[in-house]
Amino acid sequence: MRKGMIAAGLLACAWGTAAQAQDAAAAGACELHVWPTENYLGLSMGLLSGFGALGALADHSAHKDKVQTVKDLMREYLGPEVQIEELRKADVAGTLGLAGYRIVVEAPTPSEEDVKADPAVKAAAKAMNAKLKSGVRLSASTAPCYAELVGIQIFYHKAMMYGRNLFSAWTFRDFGRTGTGAPRAFSGSVKNPLEDFPPKTPDKVESAKAEIRDAYAKDFAEYVRKKVRGAPPAAR
Repeated sequence: MRKGMIAAGLLACAWGTAAQAQDAAAAGACELHVWPTENYLGLSMGLLSGFGALGALADHSAHKDKVQTVKDLMREYLGPEVQIEELRKADVAGTLGLAGYRIVVEAPTPSEEDVKADPAVKAAAKAMNAKLKSGVRLSASTAPCYAELVGIQIFYHKAMMYGRNLFSAWTFRDFGRTGTGAPRAFSGSVKNPLEDFPPKTPDKVESAKAEIRDAYAKDFAEYVRKKVRGAPPAAR
């Protein structure tokens, strides 16, 4: 988790630190806080591929003879910093209907392994879930207009009937222009197909990297289209 937190922190410097966000809030600026995720899951024909070498590649160019699992590859190819870069290129605020909102990058949501292994991470995750359920802000920001996009998980799934797909899950919460009252909340996951990921041979590594990034970006656009804009009133 530490590596992802550092990367997210560096990106926050580019998009606006929490301290700068507080200053912006005082001036009446709007904020969209974004949490990438380190929660990667892999499922192949009913078996958790993340716990073995199933569907993995020895990436000779970068890792010599180290065999990587699908989850390892997702962490490398689609780490928190890459997620933020893809969301930036996709105009995350504009796509969500929040044009002009200041972007504040938060530390990534943790993996299930980190939650189980570290009591402090478990406590933080529990507190975050409690805030999500109660409808209060996840951050300490006091911006008058405020929204949150939380990455929940990135899930690789392979099945004989459906092929290979990348699922991405988010929760978007819009507290509106006044920032008062309960937020409108939109949760869900969407998928896009994969062909080259995970790469089976070293010559497919670069195309696999590009493909999974593209699938993630398409997932975001589809999530907004289907789960946010296309959500029925009862789901909001």
